[in-house]
Amino acid sequence: MITIVIVVAAFFIGGGIFEYARYLGPQTVLQTNGDMEHCRQGSVLEGAGRESRFSVLSTCERAIGIVHDMEGTKEDDGDYQFNLDVEGPYKRLLNQENNNRWHGMLVIEIIPSDQGSNSVQIPKNGDRIEVYGAWVTDHAYLGLPFPPGWNEIHPAWNVKILTRS
Repeated sequence: MITIVIVVAAFFIGGGIFEYARYLGPQTVLQTNGDMEHCRQGSVLEGAGRESRFSVLSTCERAIGIVHDMEGTKEDDGDYQFNLDVEGPYKRLLNQENNNRWHGMLVIEIIPSDQGSNSVQIPKNGDRIEVYGAWVTDHAYLGLPFPPGWNEIHPAWNVKILTRS
């Protein structure tokens, strides 16, 4: 009987550790793009928080579009989050979940460590911007790990306002 209890306990502890590492644990993805002007070098997800929820599609991606849903306030994690109605050539950055959950727009998140950077301008709704950052699929939704995810630029470390609204 004691053996069964130990085996069951080990199973649950091991499963808990696995889920923690998979959902909350760190993930290091090094930059593969040599563009030092626009692309963060080193670990591209550094500072994003709960990095393991991301699948990295590109270590440095560019998008241009019009800002929507920017409330001007920070999320609980300190990020500025808004949606970008991307221009034609950048529609390839979207997936079906972007269409379903975000009205066909790309989610952009600016993490706290980049908010005071000279390379990041905080936009307002209606601004046309150019953004560079890690292109990822975010699999976390409503606290549930790994449902089908939507695509984001997260973190966005280079944000330039091209035209003010």
